[in-house]
Amino acid sequence: MNPPVQLFDRAAALGLRLERRGDKLAVIPGNRVPPDFADALRQHKREILSLLEGQAAGLAPDCAPWLHVAKQVLAGEFVDCDGSTRESLTIGLRSIPHPLCVRALAWLKTQKPPKR
Repeated sequence: MNPPVQLFDRAAALGLRLERRGDKLAVIPGNRVPPDFADALRQHKREILSLLEGQAAGLAPDCAPWLHVAKQVLAGEFVDCDGSTRESLTIGLRSIPHPLCVRALAWLKTQKPPKR
């Protein structure tokens, strides 16, 4: 299981709800968040926000984390990746009909393997 999903499970066990508010992560009720859990939420904030965005778009839980990957692709984090990595990203993104995933997939198709 991936960390964002584990954090959702822990939040539920603690009686907390995680919400996306723009680029911020809200925890409700905020006064009941244990310090160690708050640290874990901060550490995985981007992934949690992507997961929440995926849920709001109706994506299955196993597809939602790909929104974070799509954002990484679009931010240029895979510019010089090798062909195997590019193929893995393509396989993961191609079945997700979210606009970010579609844009990331299109970007990947324009990339040429780096010269070695």
